[in-house]
Amino acid sequence: MKRSRIYMVGLCLLLVLSGCERGAAAPAEAPAAPAVTAVAVKLEEAPPQVTPEVVAALATPEPVKAAAEDEERILGWCRSITDELPFAADLDGDGALEIVDVTTLPGERDGCPRWTVSLQKGGEVKLVETLILDDMPFELWVGDLDEDGGYELFLHGDLASDDYIFYAWRCDLTPIPFEPDDRYVRWGEEPDTAIFDGFIQGFEDGHIVVEGVVDMLGTHWGVRTLAIGDDGVIGPVSTVWAFEEGEDRYLTVSSPLTAYAADVRKDPGEPFILAAGETLFPLASDGYSRMWFRTGSGRTGVLLLVPGEDFGWLIDGRPEEEYFEFLPYSG
Repeated sequence: MKRSRIYMVGLCLLLVLSGCERGAAAPAEAPAAPAVTAVAVKLEEAPPQVTPEVVAALATPEPVKAAAEDEERILGWCRSITDELPFAADLDGDGALEIVDVTTLPGERDGCPRWTVSLQKGGEVKLVETLILDDMPFELWVGDLDEDGGYELFLHGDLASDDYIFYAWRCDLTPIPFEPDDRYVRWGEEPDTAIFDGFIQGFEDGHIVVEGVVDMLGTHWGVRTLAIGDDGVIGPVSTVWAFEEGEDRYLTVSSPLTAYAADVRKDPGEPFILAAGETLFPLASDGYSRMWFRTGSGRTGVLLLVPGEDFGWLIDGRPEEEYFEFLPYSG
C-alpha cells in the first residue's frame, strides 16, 4: 500500500511538472513531457524505490542529447558516454529513442545512496541500482559488442580504494551474467555472477579489455579480455592475466625452489632450480594455479602453486613466503 501511494503521488506530481526540463524551464515551443510510468527492476534483495522526485527528474520533454539521425550504428566496439549523459539513442533498433542516465536513489541500501542506471522509453522508466556509492567515480559505455543489432550497456565504478567492479546489461537493462571468476573459484567461493571484479580499460575487436588484481606471489594488476559468448554469458577470451613489466617489479628468491621451463600461456616443460638470489619478473598468471615469469638473466618459466589453507599460496607444499625475500601484497 505504501509503495502504491508513492507511485500515485508521483503520477500526480508529473501532471504538475510535465512541462519542465531538468534544471531549466522548457522553451515556449517545446512539447509537453509524456506521462512516465515507473517500473522498478528487481535486484538481489529488493527493487529500488522510484520516488516522485526521481521520476520527475527523468521526465524531460525531449532528449537532452540525441544521436544524429544519420549516425552510423556502433558495431563490434563501444564508446564511453559518461560525459554525454543523459544519452539518447535507438538502443534496440525499433526506430524509437531510449534515454540512458545515471542517477541516485537517496536512502537506498541502509541509507547509502548508490549509482543507479535509468532507462526511459516513451512513458516507461526502468532503474537498476548498483553497489557503487554515489560519491565514487564511474564510467558508462554503450555499444553493440556481440553485433546482434541491440546495444549493450557497461558500467564500472570504485567500491572503495581501487576495488573496482563492473556490470553489463542488454538494451532493456536485463543483466548479462558473467562466468564465475576463477580468481575466486580457486578458494572454493561462489562469486556473484552479476558483477565482475576489475575495471574496463576499453574495447578491442569485440572484446572487453579488463584490468584486475591477481593476489599471487604479491598483489599484481593484470589485463585480460572478455567477450559475450554464444550462450549470452560474458567469459574470458585470453587464458591469463598479463602483467606490465617493469624493472622495479621483481621478486628475489631467498630459498631454492623448483620451476618449469615455459613461455607465457604454455604448459610446464622441463623442471629447473631457481637459486637463492635469483630475481623473477612476473609476466602473467591464470589466477588460480600458475605464475609465468622471466629471470634476471632472461630465462622464462612457470611456477606451480596451490592455495593455502587461509590465505596465500603453497609451492611444493611450503608457504610462498619461505621462498622469497619479500612479497608485495597490498592491504
